[in-house]
Amino acid sequence: MAIDPPEDEAFLSYNYFDGGGISVHGPAVILKKAMKGRMSIEAGGRMDIVSSASIDVLTQASKGEAFTDERTEVYLGGSRIWGDTLFSANYTVSDESDYTSNTLMLALTHDFFERNVSVNLRVARSTDDVSSNADPAFGEAGLKRTAYSLGLTQSLSPRWLAQLNYEVTADDGYINSPYRNALLESTAWVPEVYPNARTGQAWVLRSTHGFLRDLQAGGGLRGSVQLSYRYYRDTFDVQSHTGKLFYQHRLSPNRSFGIFYRYYQQTAASFYGDVLPASQLFKARDKELSTFSSHGVGLSFKFESREKKWGWFERPYFKMGYNFLMFDYDDFSDPRTGQLYSWEANVFQISLGSRY
Repeated sequence: MAIDPPEDEAFLSYNYFDGGGISVHGPAVILKKAMKGRMSIEAGGRMDIVSSASIDVLTQASKGEAFTDERTEVYLGGSRIWGDTLFSANYTVSDESDYTSNTLMLALTHDFFERNVSVNLRVARSTDDVSSNADPAFGEAGLKRTAYSLGLTQSLSPRWLAQLNYEVTADDGYINSPYRNALLESTAWVPEVYPNARTGQAWVLRSTHGFLRDLQAGGGLRGSVQLSYRYYRDTFDVQSHTGKLFYQHRLSPNRSFGIFYRYYQQTAASFYGDVLPASQLFKARDKELSTFSSHGVGLSFKFESREKKWGWFERPYFKMGYNFLMFDYDDFSDPRTGQLYSWEANVFQISLGSRY
């Protein structure tokens, strides 16, 4: 989208995830403040309360005992518009009992050709510290993550946008988890061993088209459809394909709903195995590095007040969303039963927001 002047906005949400033996819930808040019409600052935070009895926890890490944890995240950012160029930056700190992350992100967006073409450049750098609640002798390990991205958005018509994004990610350090183990052919469990570097590349192609409302019904956009495809590959030999179809419809000037379907499929890492030979150097039994596919469907609804101003609040709105996710693994099994593993998840979000 083209660059727009910043606005004062407040946003409060509550998020809930439940699936695969993991439950995560908690609030999030974001505040944005415009300054002199061309600058803005924003700050936000969230807290996640996590309880886990996932298959890894039940079969390996905690000897079958579920655990709970809390994660807090805060960030501070700002942006400045010069002509047709937007510069932005933010710094994020995330902390939980066994993982701390600090991330700096810098971005530049520039509009060309009467704002019909937009180019976005972004770089993000994270420094993470990893520890283990199960093994104090583990100490602390470091992980550095860097991401570079380039995006191009082209307005093909007043109601049709096309977008191409490219991203390179580079991880260096302790990439795996101190809680997971690999299963050997001798039926012995041993700690996973990963390479200490991983580089990935992703390409995304996205197209969005809007549909006009009948002029007798007031004109404007009646709805829009968005189709996207993403291809990813990395030095672990993981390759994935993601397709998503999203439709949004405006029921009235202040009510709209959306519906989407998402499909994901990936191949396994070269050193992944449900059962591995002891002679193999690198060993992983992380289901996220296996061969699997997933389906996701979701609904969203947004209601905006007809009253443009409620005291200090302008154009307040209410949003709610629900996603249902399904995962099926081709070569990852539950060691307790020997059956291939699958799981489902429900995701809810309720949000309140307003300009002010």
